[in-house]
Amino acid sequence: MKSPFYSQIWKEAPFIRLFIPMVTGILLQFFLPITKSLNDLILIFCCLSLGFSLFTCSFTLFGWSRFFGMTVMASFLSLGRFLVICHQDILVSDSLSHGALKNSCLIARLDNDPVKKPNAFKSLATVQYLCGRNGCFREKEKIFVYFHTGQMPENIVSGSLIIFSKPLLPIENTVAIAGFDYKAYCLFKHIRAQIFVKTSEYQVLGEVKENFFSAYLSSWRKNLLRILRKYIPDKEESGLMEALMIGYTDDLDRDLVQSYSNTGVVHIIAISGLHLALIYQLLQLLLRRIKDKNSWRWLKLTLLVGSLWIFSLLSGASPSVIRSAVMFSILLLAHTLSRDSSVYNSLASSAFLLLCFDPFWLWDTGFQLSYSAVLSLVIFLKPIQGLFYIQNKLLKGFWSSASVSIAAQILTTPISVYYFHRFPNYFLFSNLLAVPLSSCILIGGILLCLVSFSPLLAHFFGWILGKEIGLLNGFVQYTADLPGAVTDRLSVNLLQVILLYMMIYCIYRYLSPSK
Repeated sequence: MKSPFYSQIWKEAPFIRLFIPMVTGILLQFFLPITKSLNDLILIFCCLSLGFSLFTCSFTLFGWSRFFGMTVMASFLSLGRFLVICHQDILVSDSLSHGALKNSCLIARLDNDPVKKPNAFKSLATVQYLCGRNGCFREKEKIFVYFHTGQMPENIVSGSLIIFSKPLLPIENTVAIAGFDYKAYCLFKHIRAQIFVKTSEYQVLGEVKENFFSAYLSSWRKNLLRILRKYIPDKEESGLMEALMIGYTDDLDRDLVQSYSNTGVVHIIAISGLHLALIYQLLQLLLRRIKDKNSWRWLKLTLLVGSLWIFSLLSGASPSVIRSAVMFSILLLAHTLSRDSSVYNSLASSAFLLLCFDPFWLWDTGFQLSYSAVLSLVIFLKPIQGLFYIQNKLLKGFWSSASVSIAAQILTTPISVYYFHRFPNYFLFSNLLAVPLSSCILIGGILLCLVSFSPLLAHFFGWILGKEIGLLNGFVQYTADLPGAVTDRLSVNLLQVILLYMMIYCIYRYLSPSK
């Protein structure tokens, strides 16, 4: 008799069978690459084999069903290799045109407004052209541009085209980020080079106008920033509100961010699944009166998914929030189509789609933490909540909130220790107050933007939000300063992470009731 665990994870989640070989292909192509032509031949052969199997009426006989399954797995393995090949970076220094042009210069487009750093203004840019005496060639490479400290010209904004002739420099790790492989972090974000320029070493050629949609979203974000800064005058408090509302983190105080990290609540100031989950709960509360009939269910789905994506786009459409939006959208769609749909299948399908968009997200820390947190909640939340039977509503709510923090921590701890080499010892205590308080602050921020047409109401909401944010910051800083708040200098390698997950699985299987 098959175990219920196998039935739930494998039989009821067929998308996992496609996700695993695709991820295997991504890993193989990254560590053991083959040429594009060879992979294309394998992919064509697999497609022909699939077609042959499908058009063979009796493929269930003579072992054809096993052949069909192996061909499907080989096809998706080749698909994983193909995705990595398509998304591989071609550096300017490796391009054919680079060696042909002497005394060449680069034209780059700024992807965001320069942000003030301690010693320079920093902006992400994309190299557009490589120019020389013999011609101009199209290029595409993401780089960091550091402008010399000083007053930035007003015409240096997102979309500006700058030209310079200095050679690009490789990104190196810095001792300021101990234990963190910054170079690898940038590599998986397709950023491999940087340039430091003084005022006399570049010229502004003009500005590339954004499309209507991007310009509209940018205008909305700037209006929201203006409202938050106007009605929450304290810089530290408005900086946190900006991060909570629209994911703008450039105004955050470094020491404050470190305090949030040391107490295990740094996810509050990075828009992710937590914020979308709160928006989803609010919308569910507002739309609870919508009937459960088929036509109304689809209207409700449209309103929910549309609102989540609008919030995601207004918050800057960072990879973390887009991942969360895709995950929520597929979960909601699966729930609407079938109330008995497997959450594991929905998670596998959303991860599959995201990796098709960019296979290098597989190495992204946020991607790994997001899915491990959701999977951890799905697996462990109910068993942990069931450890105690509590009748008192206040204590029951307290234990439910604690259960969420404990459950989410189980599968995310090995990853966070592997990357950041530390563990926040007071994460449970911190999350019990910080998460509900930050939820109230986010709701208050939405209300502030809605009533901004009335200065009197806006000032009132801004004053309340300032007090709430001050309370949250004070609590987090107090907790971070407690003795033993962080266990640092933890070191685990990849093999130890795998063994930790195997140990967690064995303990879970041992403690879970057999059916």
